[in-house]
Amino acid sequence: MYISTQIGRCIVEELDLKNRMLYKTLELELQYEGGLKVVKNTFQNDQQYNLKTFDLRKRFNLIPKNIFQSNQQIQKIERRQNQEASRNFRSMNFTQQIIEYEEINDHTHNGLLSALIYESKQKEIAQSQQQPQNSQDQNQIIFQDNSVNAMKLLVCITMFREPLTQLQKSIDGVVQSLDAFMKYGIAPHQIGVCVFFDGIENIHNVIDENGAAYHENIIPYFKSHLDEEYGIKDKKTLDYQYWEYKKHKKFFNDYNPESIINLRKNKELLLKKYKKYKDSLLPIMKAQKGSQWLPQDEWVETNIIQAMIRQYELSKQYIQDRENTAWVYQGRHVHKECTMPIFYVFKFKNGSKLSSHLWFFKGFCEELKPDYCLLMDCGAVPAKNSIFRLICTMEADPKIGGVCGNMRIEEEIGNNDIQNDQQMDILSKILNKHFFSIKKCQQCEYDIGHTLDKNYESALNYIHVLPGAFSAYRYKAFSQHYVRRSKQRDQIRIHLQDLQRNTSDNQQEPNNDIENYQSCQNLNTQTKYNILNFYLRQVMESNYQYSSITEANMFLAEDRVLCLLLFCQDFYLKYIPDAIVYVDACQSLIDLLFQRRRWINGSWFALNYVQETYHEKLEDSSHTWEAKQLFKFSIICAGLNQLQQYFFQSFQIVWLYMILQAVVNSNGTMKDQNYNHLQESTDNIIVSVILGIYIFLVLMLVYLSLTFDQQILNNLNGSRDESKKQIQEKVKNYYYSRYYFVSTILGLMSLATVAYTIYLLIQQIILELTFAQFVEVPNVPQSYYSLLIVINFGILGLPFLFTLVTQPSIILSVVVNAIHYFYYQPTYTHLFITYAFCRIDDLSWGTKGLTEDNSQNKVFTDKIYKKYLFVIKWILLNCILSGILILLLKMDISILPSFLILFVSVILTVISILKGFLAIVHLIQFYMPSGTKDKREKLIKNIDKRKDTLERGKTFNINLQNFFKPQNVK
Repeated sequence: MYISTQIGRCIVEELDLKNRMLYKTLELELQYEGGLKVVKNTFQNDQQYNLKTFDLRKRFNLIPKNIFQSNQQIQKIERRQNQEASRNFRSMNFTQQIIEYEEINDHTHNGLLSALIYESKQKEIAQSQQQPQNSQDQNQIIFQDNSVNAMKLLVCITMFREPLTQLQKSIDGVVQSLDAFMKYGIAPHQIGVCVFFDGIENIHNVIDENGAAYHENIIPYFKSHLDEEYGIKDKKTLDYQYWEYKKHKKFFNDYNPESIINLRKNKELLLKKYKKYKDSLLPIMKAQKGSQWLPQDEWVETNIIQAMIRQYELSKQYIQDRENTAWVYQGRHVHKECTMPIFYVFKFKNGSKLSSHLWFFKGFCEELKPDYCLLMDCGAVPAKNSIFRLICTMEADPKIGGVCGNMRIEEEIGNNDIQNDQQMDILSKILNKHFFSIKKCQQCEYDIGHTLDKNYESALNYIHVLPGAFSAYRYKAFSQHYVRRSKQRDQIRIHLQDLQRNTSDNQQEPNNDIENYQSCQNLNTQTKYNILNFYLRQVMESNYQYSSITEANMFLAEDRVLCLLLFCQDFYLKYIPDAIVYVDACQSLIDLLFQRRRWINGSWFALNYVQETYHEKLEDSSHTWEAKQLFKFSIICAGLNQLQQYFFQSFQIVWLYMILQAVVNSNGTMKDQNYNHLQESTDNIIVSVILGIYIFLVLMLVYLSLTFDQQILNNLNGSRDESKKQIQEKVKNYYYSRYYFVSTILGLMSLATVAYTIYLLIQQIILELTFAQFVEVPNVPQSYYSLLIVINFGILGLPFLFTLVTQPSIILSVVVNAIHYFYYQPTYTHLFITYAFCRIDDLSWGTKGLTEDNSQNKVFTDKIYKKYLFVIKWILLNCILSGILILLLKMDISILPSFLILFVSVILTVISILKGFLAIVHLIQFYMPSGTKDKREKLIKNIDKRKDTLERGKTFNINLQNFFKPQNVK
């Protein structure tokens, strides 16, 4: 599926010193207004200097460097700079001389990054000097930009605790599109990859006692490959930065004021801790005592406490200084003697996936100015040329601002579903481990969702959510400023302009209306804001306060809000069926539960925000009237799906009741002569018991979901006999086993309901309904049901039939995995929805070990009250709706059951017809002549610039190597 390669593979042509200059490691600081700065620690952890200068940090701008300058020009410029900078060098003291020397010698350039930034600056200058006169000229300019060396595509890969092999697969996927880009005229050095590790202490660095997992760890790989090949040593290595940060994090936690109070009371523990950290505390004690230091002072308790307090202050400063910085490795992948830049960005502080996007967009994109951006999750493996297809689609159509691909589950040999036996009862274990696969269910879900839903949304030119696992954007769409205005404000502005014009003609004194006009102009200026600032606002402000729990949950699916802003910025959002990417599926039902909790809650509240605000934003866009109506229709359909999700429990109860009544009525009715009233009582008891069991199980899910709190679980402490981890595992197993059991029973009940419904449909429609009755004007309910079923499956089947011709493997996958999908559907609808609605106060990521809520200080204090209010309202509304429907059914109105079934069937059929029709429309538009794919193919059909691009890539690589030779450093 993918080729095997080493990340950051480098061909070493010169000595280590040369590579150390070219691929030097940097500590970069993100500027919230945009851009990056280099941070230099002058006296970090150096005991020969005064401790007041600990972690003295200086910041420098990134320096562009033209690698195509001749060596003589470079040496001449550098000689003049050094002479000018060293004129006052002799008058400085020793400390100032060291600082000045480091500033001159270590910050004349920033390695590979300097060369790329220079090319982006040249691109800005060229674009400012050459403005297109019309849209046709604009396309031509984009095409001509392929001949320059500026960044064309920047790829963002987000990581947390994934092992090394996952990263290798993702980078290999990027490499598989390089040949297609070179044919189009884009050299490898115009495609950059930024790998963001979210929290340096969280990187995968676990080795068992046998060393079996060594090849999966991050730090050993960097030590044995990048550090050695690039000549990175001592404090510049990842190994040093990793352990140094962990050490100060340890000191910060151990020597906090609360711990110091406990250590004062427990002298034995104090001396024990001092012995353990003597090497770090003793130099601090000596520095604090100065000339008064005596050897016996080492064991004085007051001195130890003061040293610990000082160490706490130093560690606190160390951690605070790195809240907005990252340790960056500059690497590359060599492809046909060309360089593809790779930046490994180790953020010191863990700040969520959105924080990594902040670094990507406001940091690296701001510096390198790419034409396009690609977002990927670590472990996602794009198929050959998939990335090129995404970018080329946007190249062919300037109206498209964002695209997403076709996500498939990565195929693996055997069933590798990870299910903990202790978390499952016997029935669930048999069904989930031996018969049904949660991974195959997800594969079928993805295939159906992309074939139907994504094609349907793309036909409306608006994808509700461009998944962060694999989606691409036009960077211009982010860099433009979004302007909010209203019709009323425009009318006031026009009116005040007329007043100003009249005042100027009559030469009268300015009045209040003119002042109001000026204030209105200022208001219009203040209402301009950048899309990225709105999208990233919760991580741009360290003390950002959510206005409500609704807004807090909305940021769990911020992609939906981002898509709204992009569409209202006059860009279309499209789905590209032939851009395939393979992603990792959740390995267990519990992992999937936590993932869907975030998806359901985030999408729910984000959609509420979209529905409330899209009217104002949509009127500011320049889309045609037809495009706006299609967008509104998309929002209405999404609202109907949301309503169906909210009242699903009511529909399920009523459906179950109707099926039970159908079973009971099959034994006869009261009008029958031989009807047994005892049988009637027995049937009613059976119906009531089954309904009672169903309701009890649903309420049990509600109770389990409300009482299971991951935050409390994280704070559990162990006892004498059991460790904290053992206690946590026991609590988890208690809840998880019950989740499995309840979802299994509810699933079996739902499957039985579906099976009996199908049986009734076959019996009453196929077996009892004659062809003449079906052809004639329908006069029996079965005729209507038959017609609706035929229409429903006929329209929905069209996209799948079309996909069977274009991508047969997808339909084959749907057929093979359908049984797994239908088995887990009740779990999706019962367990996932219930758990999500009961946990709207949980704002953690939920997957990849991210179970801690990092936003406690950002959310208002009454979120528990809001959660229970939301849950109670949800339960009451479902109870009222199901009660009303069951009461109407019990009134024994003969036509009521048929009417309800027919009414629901008509609604579902109309929605299905619209989805199926629009899905097939998009597929035809994509594959037909003059369609999306055809436009893309025409753009690259007669283009083959591989030879020129290869030469340009080699020239760039050679100049890059020659520029950073050791003789360039003075």
